[in-house]
Amino acid sequence: MEATKYNWSTEFITADNLMIHTFSDRVKVVTNIKTGEVKTFRDDEEIDRRNDMPISEYERFLLMIAKDATKLQGFTNYDELK
Repeated sequence: MEATKYNWSTEFITADNLMIHTFSDRVKVVTNIKTGEVKTFRDDEEIDRRNDMPISEYERFLLMIAKDATKLQGFTNYDELK
């Protein structure tokens, strides 16, 4: 069985202590590298907030988000239907 590969981009905005992972035009994770706060956004709406995850848990979390973002690409954003 071939392993699934996920891709996303990571941008650092060091002046604001932010690391932004963009999985698609609809899904991103914004992490404050100073406070450890992790926010997940879908369609620019915050849907989850976590704090101080160990690196191993953070890696699993990002893979879960990547998997979900891939599934979401098959659906149309509700706002686009209006």
